[in-house]
Formats: sequence, structure tokens, C-alpha cells
Amino acid sequence: MFIDDKEMMDVVVYYKRQGHDYEAYTKAEFDTIKMEDEEKKKFDVVNIKASVLTWGVYNDLQDSAMIINIDGDRRFNYKIYKENRLKKMVQEWDAKDKEGNPVKENEANMMKLSPIVAEAILRGLDESSFVSEEEENL
Repeated sequence: MFIDDKEMMDVVVYYKRQGHDYEAYTKAEFDTIKMEDEEKKKFDVVNIKASVLTWGVYNDLQDSAMIINIDGDRRFNYKIYKENRLKKMVQEWDAKDKEGNPVKENEANMMKLSPIVAEAILRGLDESSFVSEEEENL
């Protein structure tokens, strides 16, 4: 019922560069995708340690994504929410550059992620943060 703020969850993302773009999947997606084993071997993996979502962080992330538009109305900005969620929750990763050197997990590097990879990380966070219907019914 109560989450320790130091508790971490594991998120795994499989990715493959295709020209200037990427293909990326969460572990759950990758495990169920219909693809030949030889093709699956072409994917690299990034292992991520992320903060566990607490009620307080959940509310802070939503509140930080509220903007005031030109008419003075408060609106939810989903782009800001996703960016803040990535920056706030990802604590560690084993990402490497082209030469195989470790890439520090910081805001600047997170903003350089391919949108496809960043979205896969966010989906992985969702998979790890929320209980599925199947798990709920156990």
C-alpha cells in the first residue's frame, strides 16, 4: 500500500537503428512480437532503473504539466508531462554511445533520445507501474 521512495523498478527496452530512425519495444512487447530469432538478435538492449511511481510523484508530474493558455485557462500539456516523467523517473541506465562508452543518464541526454526509444521507455514505465487486469484478478 505504501511505496518506499528509494524503491526502484526495472525497465528493459529493445531497440534497433534503421537509418536515421529506430525501432523500439518494451520487454513485454518484444517477448510477444512475431519475429524470426535471427531478426531479434539484431536488437540492442538498454536496462533502466526507474523510480517507482508514488501518489505524490504522480500528482506532481500532472501538476507540473499544467499550463495557462493565452485565454488564461489552465490546460494539461501532455508533451510536458511525458518529458517530466522521463526526466523524473529514470534514475540509471546502461546506455552506451556508438563507441561503446557509457552515456550518463541526465536531462540533456534524455532529450537527445530518439522519440521512438523515449516512447518505448515511457511504455515500459507504464508496464512496470500499473497492474494489468490479469494481475488484478489473481
